[in-house]
Amino acid sequence: MHDGGIEAIRGEVPGIVSIEVSIQYLREQFPGEGTGFRIVLANCGELTYREYDSTPVTDFDAIVALAPEIVSVEKCESCVVVNCVMGTLTICYEAAAIFLDSGEEISLDQLAACSKSYWNAWAAANGKR
Repeated sequence: MHDGGIEAIRGEVPGIVSIEVSIQYLREQFPGEGTGFRIVLANCGELTYREYDSTPVTDFDAIVALAPEIVSVEKCESCVVVNCVMGTLTICYEAAAIFLDSGEEISLDQLAACSKSYWNAWAAANGKR
C-alpha cells in the first residue's frame, strides 16, 4: 500500500472498523473503475496514529485530517504497524477483509501479487533492479 492515503475511517474501537485507502496505481491493477480499497477489521481493539514527537491520536476524523501517507506495513506480534511519512498507525485486530472500492472482495495474496507486479514493472521501466 506504498503511497496510499487514508481517506476515511468508520466504526468503533473496540469493534468493527472500516478504513478506506486511496491508491490509484495499485487499484488500476484490478478490473473495473475505482481509486482504492476498503479494509474491514473485525474485533479491532486499537487504532492509534502518532506523528513523530506528538501525542497519540485515536479520533478517526482527526487521524484522517492529518492525511497520513502510507510508506509500508509491518506485522508485529499482535498488531500491524503502518509506517507513514510523518508517523505510525498502530492497528490491533483479529481478522481483516479487503475489498476494492467497487465492493468486490480480494485476498491479501491478490493484493500482494499485484503490488509486486507493479513495482517489478516500475523498476524495469526505470532501470532499477
